[in-house]
Amino acid sequence: MSTQDSNQSNSSPSQGQTLADKIVDLLESSIGADLFDMWFGRDCIEVAAGQPGDEVVRVLAKNKFSVRRLQQTFAAEIRNAVDRVCGPHATIKIEVAQVEVKTESPADHVATVATAETVQQAIPFAASGASVTSNSGQRSIRRAIPTLETFSFAPDARLLRAGVAQLFESPGQFSPLFLHGPTGCGKTHLLEAIAHGFRKKLNLKRCVYVSAEQFTTQFVSSLRQGTGLPMFRRKFRDLDLLAIDDIQFLAGKKATLAEFQQTLDNLVRLGKQVVLSADRSTLELDFLGQDICNRISAGLTCSVSYPDFEGRVKVASRICASRGFELPNDVLRLICEQLPRDVRRLSGAINRLHAYAMTFGDTVNVEFAKEVLSDLFSMNGPACTSMAAIEKAVCDFCRVDSAELKSSSRQKRISSARMLAMYLAREYTGSAFSEIGDYFGGRSHSTVIAARRKVEKWLAEDQGISLPHAHYSVKEVVSRLESNLRIG
Repeated sequence: MSTQDSNQSNSSPSQGQTLADKIVDLLESSIGADLFDMWFGRDCIEVAAGQPGDEVVRVLAKNKFSVRRLQQTFAAEIRNAVDRVCGPHATIKIEVAQVEVKTESPADHVATVATAETVQQAIPFAASGASVTSNSGQRSIRRAIPTLETFSFAPDARLLRAGVAQLFESPGQFSPLFLHGPTGCGKTHLLEAIAHGFRKKLNLKRCVYVSAEQFTTQFVSSLRQGTGLPMFRRKFRDLDLLAIDDIQFLAGKKATLAEFQQTLDNLVRLGKQVVLSADRSTLELDFLGQDICNRISAGLTCSVSYPDFEGRVKVASRICASRGFELPNDVLRLICEQLPRDVRRLSGAINRLHAYAMTFGDTVNVEFAKEVLSDLFSMNGPACTSMAAIEKAVCDFCRVDSAELKSSSRQKRISSARMLAMYLAREYTGSAFSEIGDYFGGRSHSTVIAARRKVEKWLAEDQGISLPHAHYSVKEVVSRLESNLRIG
């Protein structure tokens, strides 16, 4: 039997069923009755008359959100059901019921799906957060130059503000300036802004900003060229300002570390300004070598923290402005409430909303944002880590053994680490007090409650905590542990 004969045989109604009925039955069988009733319904399929195998199958959705969900979630099941009934050449259109969907331009609502491959291609584009160009006249969005005016200082970042300001008043006085803080708090923005400010405000042309990876790559390349090392040293030592980002990535690169140390010494000795950043304090950079840590500590060390809520709203507003994308204030505030801490996640969420809005032509409101960003928002729920992960993070940061953490020892360094672990476990695992107590050495639920209250008091009073390698504020310790656990 030929393929066309087979298609005609498969598509011919049996027992009084229409083509639409057969597709509905296959679809319901494929995804289950509950999901089918939620997203489809018995009258969701219409089949337009045509030559056998060339039918047009219309899948009717309740609204635009449902159209998008059907495309994202059930494209393969729809295609499979239609293939079995009508053959692979049938056209599928997913549309809002009783609404004529036009496809005159890419900006119109996209609801036509010719093949399963078309659906598969549409989904990653909308969800990736990638830059979007228009077919009507390609417009590239250039990245805005970071400036100090667009950096959001945390309210309590007085030392950081003063240090950066003094940088421009008396370059080289605090050299090196070392900035440390968790991923996504704005260290890279600040370093680039300082380098740009030196060129513009102080009219100094010899300013270089590089990442530690770029510094390493250029150094290794100069070694391979044989005669390239003198040129490399002229580039990095004959400067007014050198800013190197993420110096923790220099770990283990002995030759690069030696060159970095000599470059640092040379610039500081000449009274030039060096600005460095890392995701941890100098006391946690001992793997770079004691000499380098001592040289960094001899300058000014400032911690960089995440912006507060209003700061994140300002950052999100600037991101939208740089993309020419307007978001209602209630949507901006929703994103900033649901995505605390890492500013890069704000940017990714805005990119995704922008791409969806351009692709589907929808108006962005709170309901739309909740639908499109539901997976990002759900990542910030309270139960997003395990007690084993918390145990490891606390042991690594506080430098205690797992056995000590679960022991009956009341030494301050151990008991403080234990209380932090129990606090985090209660906040981020959803486990009962009794379960947490059992895990951390068979303690009673009342002990866990007391530990949680103790840490909450430390946080409220902004108390400090002494660890084997440094004295920190409890807020900084909790923030660092949350960052290491990828919480928030």
